Amino acid sequence: MSVTVEKCLQAWTNSLRQMNAKADIVFFGDSLTYYGNFASVFPNKVVCNLGLRGDTIQGMIDRVEQVRLLQPMKVFLMAGINDVNHVMVDEFEALYDRLLDSISRVLPEATIIVQTMLPVNNQDFSISCDNAKIDDCNSRIKRIAEERDLYYLDIFVLYLEKGLLPLPLTRDGLHLTPDAYVRWYNALSNI
Repeated sequence: MSVTVEKCLQAWTNSLRQMNAKADIVFFGDSLTYYGNFASVFPNKVVCNLGLRGDTIQGMIDRVEQVRLLQPMKVFLMAGINDVNHVMVDEFEALYDRLLDSISRVLPEATIIVQTMLPVNNQDFSISCDNAKIDDCNSRIKRIAEERDLYYLDIFVLYLEKGLLPLPLTRDGLHLTPDAYVRWYNALSNI
């Protein structure tokens, strides 16, 4: 029997609904979020990591119900690295805007903290992403955040050295090593 992504999504959403769990803070994103231990930054809060490896902006739009069910007061959002190679920058911006609309509609009282995408290392690894395009998309994210008066956290600059994600901070050119998350955690602890 084959289980589809849609069935898994429905099952996890149903589990959250039945648990009636609540979280103070939700981290919502793709694999970069998935691998983070964000609860360590906010030890006195209930933190839920809704990172999903390989997720796209559209996939996150489809998962917004999971965020709503947790009723967080803060949502830390990082999205887009799995879209950069497949969509034009204007389409990226439109998708990101729709994602924020979806979150704002179901959680109008929540504070949304928009985080940029990280740079990649396509010099030492076979990564087809380009940091110039990531930076362009991040500029669009910043503009959207400013237009919506949302908190904007530039994670990209924390990791960019000589135009790349430094080799000691990554295991594959895209994902961070566990120790490399400390830069991100330090930026979050100021919020």
